[in-house]
Amino acid sequence: MNTMIRKICFCLVAFLGAAVLAGCAANTVVPLNYSLVASPGQACRGPMTVLKFKDAREQRSLGRDADGNLLRPATDVADWVGWSLYEELSALSCPVEYHGIRKDEGARTILSGEVVDVRLMPMGKTVWKAKVSVLLNVEREGKVIVARTFSAEREKPIIFGVSSREEVLTEALQGVMEQMVSMALTS
Repeated sequence: MNTMIRKICFCLVAFLGAAVLAGCAANTVVPLNYSLVASPGQACRGPMTVLKFKDAREQRSLGRDADGNLLRPATDVADWVGWSLYEELSALSCPVEYHGIRKDEGARTILSGEVVDVRLMPMGKTVWKAKVSVLLNVEREGKVIVARTFSAEREKPIIFGVSSREEVLTEALQGVMEQMVSMALTS
């Protein structure tokens, strides 16, 4: 019985030690979330297709934390941007589809582009800054009618348990989406 208690105590101590180490390990994977900012009242000009965006960033990481650890996105950055544009247009009741590849789109407006830059930077112990830049192409009948790069930056303090660095990144993408949706609806 004494041996059994020792084994249980050993397993319990090992488990607690692993839990403590996991809690202290650097959190380097950053979830890519998005919250809509669409304002009702904007009208769509007709059916649209959002094509999967290309990731044209030189670095696939999002940057480094204050300790120098590489920050990696939890999901594909180009999908994050493309699906966010699709969701914004859907929220405005636009007839919109999302496609991973180009196909015969007929008379639909095609929205495609490239993710130029997505960065997350510590600006001190509790302040984070995010930058997002995206090139948007608006096409009709096989011709690019507008190609423009949109950028937004956000900086804010992070309070543990209340806000997160992911929120700063989301807010930067929202700034880009406001501009992109406006252009998509007026072009």
